[in-house]
Amino acid sequence: MESVRRSEPSVQFCNRNNLKFLVQSRGNGWADTFDLGNCGVLINIAALNKVEFNSDKTRATIQGGALVHDMINAAYGNDTRFANPTCRCLGFLGSSLGGGINRVIGVYGMGVDQVVSANVVTASGQSLLVDETHSPDLWYAMRGAAPNFGIATSAVVKAYPIPQSENIAWEGALTFSDDKLEALIKAIYDLDLKPRMQIDVLFSTSGPPSYKPSITAVPFYLGDAAAAQKAFASILRIGPTSNGATELPYSRWGEFGDSFCQKGQRKPAYGASLSRQALEPKTWRAIYNEFKNFVAAHPQAANSSVLAEYYPVQKAMALGGTTSSSYPFRDVPIHVATIPVYADSSLDVAANAFASRVRDLMRSVDGLARNTTYINFAHGDEPLEEVYGDSLAKLQALKKRYDPLNRFNQWFPLA
Repeated sequence: MESVRRSEPSVQFCNRNNLKFLVQSRGNGWADTFDLGNCGVLINIAALNKVEFNSDKTRATIQGGALVHDMINAAYGNDTRFANPTCRCLGFLGSSLGGGINRVIGVYGMGVDQVVSANVVTASGQSLLVDETHSPDLWYAMRGAAPNFGIATSAVVKAYPIPQSENIAWEGALTFSDDKLEALIKAIYDLDLKPRMQIDVLFSTSGPPSYKPSITAVPFYLGDAAAAQKAFASILRIGPTSNGATELPYSRWGEFGDSFCQKGQRKPAYGASLSRQALEPKTWRAIYNEFKNFVAAHPQAANSSVLAEYYPVQKAMALGGTTSSSYPFRDVPIHVATIPVYADSSLDVAANAFASRVRDLMRSVDGLARNTTYINFAHGDEPLEEVYGDSLAKLQALKKRYDPLNRFNQWFPLA
């Protein structure tokens, strides 16, 4: 394929000339582990974005640069859908091969569970077909730690046929007054989160001109409004000051997240993954106060946010027992990213201190035996055990076999 023809010689060129390199799909990685030096090479595959379906629309071959938005549009026009990430500006394979949390995880599983096979350019510049029977150890490594092992130039992924008229979900923003925060967090803790449900909580601001701090819940239900409102009745009873939740076609899912897709500025994000126990109202009040104090002290960072995503994990856990993947945290339901956003580097110290304090608050009640962070939300200062979990030892052994010279070394490097 075209994607292979472009990537394979690029890796070989960098190897011959001992150049650092980074493969970029859409450039949404937040971590601070990147280091190309003064002469590094950026291999941009964004133009490789084709999406092609098989005859019954149950599989699609996607190129490595395909955006989630590209995939949604292609699927909706073909009466099918994917289990894709919420943010439509992400590269699908980059996000999914890191684990791939998504709003239909309770029905279809994680992003790594969607990938059936992949064409991979290895550290030597060789192109391989990788799946559960071809290079199964590399298949295990790619599904959870892909940036350390190869370039997924294309992949075959699962699709789920459904008529357009039925390809709907109920979602949207519910805004709450400050005094409702504790009630909201308790209601989410008490929520019977079924497979068709998912919910986010967002601390952000109202935008110009006032940039007033705000509390938003974003529920999702895979189905119609009547069933959704019943499922989320306890949240709705709290009394949001505004309610934007409505039935949406698949082609519009995730529109609320488009604000996270703005390019530019500085975004030293800090992540943490948590158990349900972490939904402790007093702690989330402290986190919200930290957020308000930060944006009040630094108005130029008023587009900052704290985003918590809560998922039903039963399906992901069940699939973990039947598939080979190195993603380690299938039983962890909550993933949080604190995202300072600003332009002036003089805010770096204050922004990092704020986001780190929020992470510490989350971890103080996370209910887990050890610190855990979804790698796509991680900052870069975490010990490797925190992002690779119990898969770390096996991944490091496989790294020595498949990339002994540590050529893939830009994203939470294993070596």
